[in-house]
Amino acid sequence: MQVESTSGVELLIPILAMLGFASVVATGATLVGRFLGPRNLVGVKVQPYECGIKPTGQARERVSVKYYLVAILFLLFDLEAAFLLPVALSWKELSQLGPIILGVMGFFLFFFLLGLWYEFKVKALEWER
Repeated sequence: MQVESTSGVELLIPILAMLGFASVVATGATLVGRFLGPRNLVGVKVQPYECGIKPTGQARERVSVKYYLVAILFLLFDLEAAFLLPVALSWKELSQLGPIILGVMGFFLFFFLLGLWYEFKVKALEWER
């Protein structure tokens, strides 16, 4: 069985087609909404929607730092799963690039562990009682 060699440009054609199609759809949806949407927004239409409850307080209230620390923790574990799972599932196909992939994964895991260390340092995982 003979494998055909393809150039880098031929491999990019499907990706470029997808990006072009996505751009056309996004631009089209934006233009349709702008031209066919309502033009005179007054009264209730411009108020923020809060599940049918009248808004209380100011929109610029302070948010606890715990919220941001939990958000950082979520991003850490989300990115870890998004990065490491595909590498683990395709490890057999990547066996020729093993040392390079291990180096990249080690670099990523170093910063992951650094972020996790910061979360433990500021005690983001300990809830107030």
